[in-house]
Amino acid sequence: MASSTSTSVEARSQAFHTKFEAICRDIQGSVLPNIISPWSDDAGVATDSCVLGPSIDGGMPERLVAHLKNNLVDLSAFDGGDFQNWNVVRPQQQWSTVTPDWEKWLPRMEHFFGQQWKDQGIYHLIKLFDRPLVIDRSLLAATLCFWSSATNTMNFRFGMMTPTVLDMAALFGLSPLGVEVNAALVAPEAERSFKATWPTLTRLAGNKAKNMLNYSSFYSNFGVEDSAEDDAIAPLGEVEHAAFLLYWLCKFVFYTQANKVTLEFAHLADYLAQGGRLALGPFLLVHIYCTLLDIVTDRMKPKHGGPLWAFQFWLQAYFPELRAFRVCLTRPFPLFLIHDLSVIPDVETKNDLKENWGSFLVSRDLHCGLSKAGAEVYLPNFVARQFGLIQTAPLPPLSTNWLSSWRADVSQQNGVAGITF
Repeated sequence: MASSTSTSVEARSQAFHTKFEAICRDIQGSVLPNIISPWSDDAGVATDSCVLGPSIDGGMPERLVAHLKNNLVDLSAFDGGDFQNWNVVRPQQQWSTVTPDWEKWLPRMEHFFGQQWKDQGIYHLIKLFDRPLVIDRSLLAATLCFWSSATNTMNFRFGMMTPTVLDMAALFGLSPLGVEVNAALVAPEAERSFKATWPTLTRLAGNKAKNMLNYSSFYSNFGVEDSAEDDAIAPLGEVEHAAFLLYWLCKFVFYTQANKVTLEFAHLADYLAQGGRLALGPFLLVHIYCTLLDIVTDRMKPKHGGPLWAFQFWLQAYFPELRAFRVCLTRPFPLFLIHDLSVIPDVETKNDLKENWGSFLVSRDLHCGLSKAGAEVYLPNFVARQFGLIQTAPLPPLSTNWLSSWRADVSQQNGVAGITF
């Protein structure tokens, strides 16, 4: 967005938020909490169904409806969108490509670390890229027309839909729990971490250092070739595992716009290489939201990096008639995915059930970015039917971004502490 436009959007968003806060204070007595609660019929008798808060008892007040309808700052693909770039053969340069280097590196690393990946909940997302994903340009361009960058939902006539933290667990096996991934994440100190080794390597490389982050050069520097003659597996390189994970994160998962390895994810790769368990489900989800924001607020230009592939994967999972045939991996699902939501868990529930479903169902801001802190609002109460719950009149939380298409410029130093939940 241009500077003048950005200033206008910020001013309108702040005005919207100020009045929104005032309305919320006035209706505070009618707001149901941010939890699952049984649904009662007209006679006041509890049923087997549940509702998801925060919501408004008795429906939306007319004053709030009018404010949301007339003043919500929601930039969309219809605001001067230009779809011509979606007609080119490959509209997004960062779309997944499987290279010969990757085809050699993946089975080699799986031999050493396959079980560790399973324990960390990243195995299936790594194996997902053992073959290329095919972009569906028409599907993406059409669905992005319905995307609201104010609520991070697709707004259809029948209601809202959006990718959720639950979807990240069900589709990609990513845990909702673990160490939170944000701009304050620092991997535990390790003598041979990638982050610690990198300065020495660049110093030794001299003038060639600037090309070391290109994907082909990166593999040449960190990948170890196994013997093709006797099928012997060569010993691990010094930081080969962390380098492999960094390559995977940049090239396949988050598709950095630079189209090469970026050190922004080095701490994340080191943490995973050391066996750490991270809450990657919310982190991937928030980057999906950021990618869609970048596209719809930039006149629908598909040049932006990010996990657009994951959004298409989600669309084709919910609308199978729109996807091409593909043989999927068979994998055991974690127990929390088969929990009956009509049964409210108690304190004795095992397998971190309450914590898992809390991550799925609590409306909040999610941290975005590692080198620069930011946030995106997560509103599962707007799509309660996706969880098998009754959809009521949802009340959005007070978000860092003022429930608008404007985004707060949060510095790394104080940004993480400044994000509201």
